[in-house]
Amino acid sequence: MNRMILLSALLPVLLLSGCMFESYRPVAEFDLVAGPTEPPARALRILEFRNNSTAGSRLQWRDSSGRVIRDPYNKWILPPEQLVARTLNLALRRPDEKSATPIPIAGTLDVFEVDGATYKFLLEGSWKLPDDDREFPFSCAVPVEEDSASAVARAAAEAVRLLAGQISQWSSTEFKQGE
Repeated sequence: MNRMILLSALLPVLLLSGCMFESYRPVAEFDLVAGPTEPPARALRILEFRNNSTAGSRLQWRDSSGRVIRDPYNKWILPPEQLVARTLNLALRRPDEKSATPIPIAGTLDVFEVDGATYKFLLEGSWKLPDDDREFPFSCAVPVEEDSASAVARAAAEAVRLLAGQISQWSSTEFKQGE
């Protein structure tokens, strides 16, 4: 009888202790590396975006029911608002940027995550010039090619590259060459 009580008391302890013996997995950090884009017509300076999304430093998925899943083992090297601004500044760099006074651009992130239903990385929000009433919304969706954190990082980088292309194209039409 004592053995049965002891066994029934130890069984839950043994089952619950399995989590304590999981092997250590280091957290991987990802940066956005956007490929080159057409340089803007004028030097631009992207200010840190305001982050209205639910995204934080962890890679994030949203399933079709709206449940948000944050990856415990993979994170961004910077918060999304800083990461997007930094990547845009690198992608939109001009050769003569040091001699020109850059035009500041402010932005807002509304979505920065993988849509689990379509398995696309979504980058949505808007940007504007601080002294201008116009607001330019953006929505970039890039397929995530495989089930891995590095594939999510590649898709996110491509989404930011697409946004950089939109901003560069706007610059080319807004500030005609030679004006």
